[in-house]
Amino acid sequence: MPLRAPRVVFRILPIVLGLLVATLFAQGAKADDVYLDFACSGVQNCNGTVSNSGGNYSTTGITVTEGSGFYPSSETFTLAFDSATNAITISGPGGEDFAGQMTGFTATPAGTTVDLNFMAIWPTLPADVQAYFNSATGVDSGFTIFLMSSNNITSADVTITAPEPGVPILLSSGMLALGFLLKRKAAVLAAASV
Repeated sequence: MPLRAPRVVFRILPIVLGLLVATLFAQGAKADDVYLDFACSGVQNCNGTVSNSGGNYSTTGITVTEGSGFYPSSETFTLAFDSATNAITISGPGGEDFAGQMTGFTATPAGTTVDLNFMAIWPTLPADVQAYFNSATGVDSGFTIFLMSSNNITSADVTITAPEPGVPILLSSGMLALGFLLKRKAAVLAAASV
C-alpha cells in the first residue's frame, strides 16, 4: 500500500511556505546593505603590532576607520584582539565600543608576512549600530596581515554585519515539518509490522 502524506502536512505546508517567502522578502531589501567595514592599509595607517606567544596572537593599537559611510571617515577606532582569550574589541570616540568573541582563528605564514584570519560574533554593539542593524548583535569574518620580522600590522579588515534572522526561522520550520513526517512514517511502519 503506498504511503500518503498525513493531513497535518498539508495544513503545515502553507505556513512553512509563507514563512519562507516572508523571510526572503524581509531580508532581501537590507541584507546586502547593512554592514560596517573597519579597515586600514599600510603600516603608517594601521599603527599596530602583533605579539606571538606559543601560537597565541595578541594585538595592540591597530588604528582603523569605518568605510561603509555609517561613521565619518575622519573618526578613528582602535582594533584589538587576543587569540588566547578569543576576545576582540573595536573602541571608538564617544563610547562607540564594540565587544566580540572570536569563534575561529588561523595563522598562515605567507613569505615575509603572516595572515591572521578570524570569525567572530559581536554580542555588544553601540545603540546606534543596533538600530542600524535592526539587531542587538552582529557577526563577521575578518583578517589582519603583519610582517614577521617587525610584528607591524600592514593591513586589517573587519566587516560586521547583521545576523540573518531568516535562517533560524527556516531551520525551525523545516525541522518541525520533518518531525511530523518522521512521526507519521514511524506510526505507519509500526502499524504495518503488527
